[in-house]
Amino acid sequence: MFAIILKIILCSSIFIAVYYLFLEKEKMYRFNRFYLLSSVVLSYIIPFITISVPQVEEKPQLVIEEAAEQITFVQPVVQESFNWMNVIGIIYVTITFFLLIKSILAILSIKKIKGKKQTYQNCNIIITEENHSPFSFWNTIYMGKIYLKNNTIDPRIFLHEKSHIDQKHSIDLLLIDLLKIFTWFNPALFLYRKAIVTNHEFLADESVLKGQFNVTDYQNLILEEIISQQNPSLSHSFNFNNTKKRFIMMKAKKSKFSLLKKTAGITVLISAVALFSERTYAGNSPKVLLSERIAEIPTQIAGQDPYQEFKDILAKYADLLKQEKYTEFSNKVTESDKKRLRELYSLLNENQKNEQKITFFALPELKKRIPTENELKSFLDKKNYTVWIDSKKIENRDLKNYTPHDFSNVYISKIYPNARTAKNPQSYQVGLMTPAYFEKSREEGKSSVIMGFKRKGLKKESDTIIPRMKSISENNEGKNTNIQEDKSFINAEYPNGMADLRKKIGKDMDVTALDPLKGEIKATAYVHIDETGKATHITTSGDNDLFNKEFLKTISTISNETTWKPATKDGKPIASVLKIPATMNFVRP
Repeated sequence: MFAIILKIILCSSIFIAVYYLFLEKEKMYRFNRFYLLSSVVLSYIIPFITISVPQVEEKPQLVIEEAAEQITFVQPVVQESFNWMNVIGIIYVTITFFLLIKSILAILSIKKIKGKKQTYQNCNIIITEENHSPFSFWNTIYMGKIYLKNNTIDPRIFLHEKSHIDQKHSIDLLLIDLLKIFTWFNPALFLYRKAIVTNHEFLADESVLKGQFNVTDYQNLILEEIISQQNPSLSHSFNFNNTKKRFIMMKAKKSKFSLLKKTAGITVLISAVALFSERTYAGNSPKVLLSERIAEIPTQIAGQDPYQEFKDILAKYADLLKQEKYTEFSNKVTESDKKRLRELYSLLNENQKNEQKITFFALPELKKRIPTENELKSFLDKKNYTVWIDSKKIENRDLKNYTPHDFSNVYISKIYPNARTAKNPQSYQVGLMTPAYFEKSREEGKSSVIMGFKRKGLKKESDTIIPRMKSISENNEGKNTNIQEDKSFINAEYPNGMADLRKKIGKDMDVTALDPLKGEIKATAYVHIDETGKATHITTSGDNDLFNKEFLKTISTISNETTWKPATKDGKPIASVLKIPATMNFVRP
């Protein structure tokens, strides 16, 4: 979004700079009006234009690998943090709302002007008792009664205002005003409005002078009106006080370079389309080959070894990880170390990731589940259940103050003996979420990356990650960190098998969109599949952002037209995460 905003500001700034440098002083008012309107509209369209650029590429080999990992994780303590994006959002909405109200009031102030309505030379006129200087808005001219003498209006004033109406100049002003309301942060719009209003006056003056009126007399008339009161901001006023430019242009002659300058203006518009639009690269579709796992090369970034730094950080907690004390590890690892581990993890290759006991992945989307009456009653048993509401531990008896519909989510997890504590000796822990906390957690979870711990003893052909959800606790006690092989679990699958999925990815993935690269690039897709077989969330990570984006696009397209075979536990469908690693190997033909 910030990139698009920056492109809009750059485009509009370049366009208006070209106008003031080359076009403003040229006596080609209609072209200038076209340039101003088309350039401001284009500056808001260009960042969304995509151009396909032909390109000859190296022929890559795409390898969709098989992987085996099952993951459990301990959720971190939820911490409130100051969010600058929320502040920026509030500031934007406040200013936009203020400008919108201001614009509406400006229009209403014009519409509320009272006076005698009449038709004068097929034009709507409102004659007011107040001494309003002549101005026009939309299809009506407003003026004080002193300007109507013997039922006649000075033809120069009338022609000036009528030209504003005939040429529909109010539409230009409303367009700029609308853009200013919603993109007030674009400074170029203030220059655009000034240029458009001035150009309108040039056009109106031109219409008057075509009537063979004396230029000096007309200029004197304008000077007399300058001392009059100002009129509403969205109107066109006869006494527009940028007199110096108007007087100069009244006597100016058409330049012999006007055609050249028109060409320069059009050239700038076309060049901006090419410069600021998005590009995709198209070429002959390379042959995509599917093969088994290939050797991987450690990633080196800017002369540093992220793998070594990753291991150095984990070395501080080696004893805890070796003994699989994951709850204690989650409590002791610092936020700075956790953040750095997450950053470095995305830079590791698949072999390096597979060596680690920890991993990072996106949370599956929370599903709404209201507890039953019987469940709430059973949770009153404090010998078997420890209860958390919105990440805060409560006394079991406090549940008597709640009904099932006071909650939007419930999760019950078994606490294995090696994970129980003296403070929380119960066999089960229950996490309950109120509606507000549930919506907040679900929204935050869409962009959350969680640290998890890999299970052992899975079969090689497995492609599925099982996130074991835990209730959130302020002190991280009572977490289920028992890591055991679950033989009652059956992996999620593509309807026709994983081999067929790899073939479909190889067939559908548009590798021609990638920049020419050498060697190998890797990516991994994580497909969150709910108990109905629907893909609810998909993320990718890997070495190359463009490859990640294309891989994500392919997996998303396949998922949109697929009902997966959901994972099952004890014969019942459950939500799971399917992991799909891929390697792109670029070789020269």
